[in-house]
Amino acid sequence: MLGTQDLALFVVAGLLLNVFRAQAVVELAQIAVAAEHRRQGIAEALIRRSLEEVEKELTARSATLKAVFVSTRSDNGAQKLYRKALGAEVVATISSLYSGDEVLMVARKVP
Repeated sequence: MLGTQDLALFVVAGLLLNVFRAQAVVELAQIAVAAEHRRQGIAEALIRRSLEEVEKELTARSATLKAVFVSTRSDNGAQKLYRKALGAEVVATISSLYSGDEVLMVARKVP
């Protein structure tokens, strides 16, 4: 069974394959927690741990984290998680993308 650290490291490996700028913008593509484990802070812990690993890897490459980008449906409660864990704010809404409206969120001052 994978632990939180294993999952965080897996996310990092997927995010950092193409870092080639001095300031990186990282996209949080997907995060999910099994229904029976929700509301325990696991998603926030995974995001924070992943960002710690991202920042270590960027430092090793003489780069810094400029921002984190995430998109989600406008009616998805995950927006609250992204605000809390990342300080992300909605910067745009795309109407009728996929099965509903999609919001684009950016965290410029990552905790």
